[in-house]
Amino acid sequence: MPFESPLADVHRDYGADFTLFAGWNMPLKFTSALKETLAVRNSAGVFDVSHMGRLIVEGRDAVRFLNTVTTNQINVEVGRSRYTLTLNYEGGIKDDDMAFRIGDEKYVVVVNAASREKILAWFEEVAAKRGMDVEIKDETFDTAMLAIQGPQARQAVHEILGGELKIRKFRNTMVTVEGRQTLVSRTGYTGEDGYEIIFWDLRTAERFLRTLIEKGVAPCGLGARDILRLEAGLPLYGQDMDEDTTPVEADLMFAVDLSKDFIGKDSVASRAQEGPKEKRVGLKSSSRRAPRHGDLLLVNGEPVGRVTSGTFSPTVGVGIAMGYVRSDLSAPGTKLVAKGIGEIPVEVVETPFYDVTKYGWRRKH
Repeated sequence: MPFESPLADVHRDYGADFTLFAGWNMPLKFTSALKETLAVRNSAGVFDVSHMGRLIVEGRDAVRFLNTVTTNQINVEVGRSRYTLTLNYEGGIKDDDMAFRIGDEKYVVVVNAASREKILAWFEEVAAKRGMDVEIKDETFDTAMLAIQGPQARQAVHEILGGELKIRKFRNTMVTVEGRQTLVSRTGYTGEDGYEIIFWDLRTAERFLRTLIEKGVAPCGLGARDILRLEAGLPLYGQDMDEDTTPVEADLMFAVDLSKDFIGKDSVASRAQEGPKEKRVGLKSSSRRAPRHGDLLLVNGEPVGRVTSGTFSPTVGVGIAMGYVRSDLSAPGTKLVAKGIGEIPVEVVETPFYDVTKYGWRRKH
């Protein structure tokens, strides 16, 4: 049987169409993926992301442990949130994660739904082998998580909380909601501003979600979430990267700190020095037709890469995609052909895909 979000009753009340994703029965859409995408770009939308894994890492060696098993510098002040990667010994990406430091010796690490069991087992294995004083707890099924995103998202949250949260992007804070401690982080996966909120009280989470929707925040499903993250140029684990991909090819070296020691460092440093044979790039068509996952990328009829994600973008108005191409063909402006059922001319472009000067949406930092 698939897992189900603790907020599933709310989704049913608002007419969600469900889909199976990473072993979870989750909302695919409430109206349409395109309408929900534009709601987030123009006002605000709320996503139930309770399927994401939530691991508590705490103890005397919490900092040293996370700095060993992930690539970014985790020794930051309490209240900081960090995007980071977990690698295997060969430098391949086991998962991409968010680490929220909520205490001197305590973190919440949010992992992808499909990777939760794998990363939990990996963390426990590394901690045991290296004799680290750290406790790792999986609190996925005891918590709920919402993402409220869009230019009006923060205002909607502030109205419910009764005051403004003055935290910068990639910061987090503990707040009291209905007398219960709740973690609020100014992060997201859409390219828009907003909050991700973890609730340790499930009834509080349900009431919070219902209140948001009653205030006009659009309930959104995984369909819109996928379009939004692709418009923002954000990769999806298991589709745009996996354990055969290093951060060098995936263009994720901004989340790697080579000045510290971590599992997979030597392989990544060596690959970075040599230069990758292929790179992840953005691809844009000149029509509504979009390349799709698995399509080949061709030059003069010869395969030079592959598409990993693709969709029609209601924000930009054309088909967009991500994929991997030979490094010598990865420069913006390079013309390619995506070949699946048919052939679609595409151009390599910088990401994010939407033009902030034309459309008025802010580029995120």
